[in-house]
Amino acid sequence: MGEEKAAVPEDFDLLAQFNAGSEEAFTRIVEKHSGPLISFLYRYTRDRGASEDIAQEAFLRFYKAAADLKPGAKLSTIIYKIACNLAVDHARRSKSRAERAPTQSLDAAPAGTEPAAGRAETPDAILEAAQRSGEIAGRLAELPDAQQLALMLKVYEDRSYAEIAEIMVVSVSSVESLLFRARQTLSRKLK
Repeated sequence: MGEEKAAVPEDFDLLAQFNAGSEEAFTRIVEKHSGPLISFLYRYTRDRGASEDIAQEAFLRFYKAAADLKPGAKLSTIIYKIACNLAVDHARRSKSRAERAPTQSLDAAPAGTEPAAGRAETPDAILEAAQRSGEIAGRLAELPDAQQLALMLKVYEDRSYAEIAEIMVVSVSSVESLLFRARQTLSRKLK
């Protein structure tokens, strides 16, 4: 966490430098945030080309809006907010993500790995076991967009509820509700 706190002032220094005319500062912002953003978008779209296109469009929109940004949120939060809106729009125009979902999770454990014997049938235990088998990727794609994004931001990006709320432009209590419903739905589908 100490690294993350140190990164925020650096991000705002880069933003200030960019707004002062430094194209190099913008390049450093893109280099810093593009890899994680494309990975996140790929998990959502299941399409590498679309993920890269959405990320590029998100950075373009960020570039155009940078002069109006105030140092109140992390740059990654602002960039993810733009990218999430673009990704949802893309999903609405595309075929069902469930049809394109792979049969194996990106985070699946090696074949032959079994859950620990005697593990309780809690929603978290069911989710963990399903992830190992690769089934979760397809089930995750079947969730409503808001639930899917909230869960991905929490699980894969380790974002706080406040950051997720800012990215998705909802309240923190809405994020809690989305995550609860997403976990319950996945638990039911994976039983």
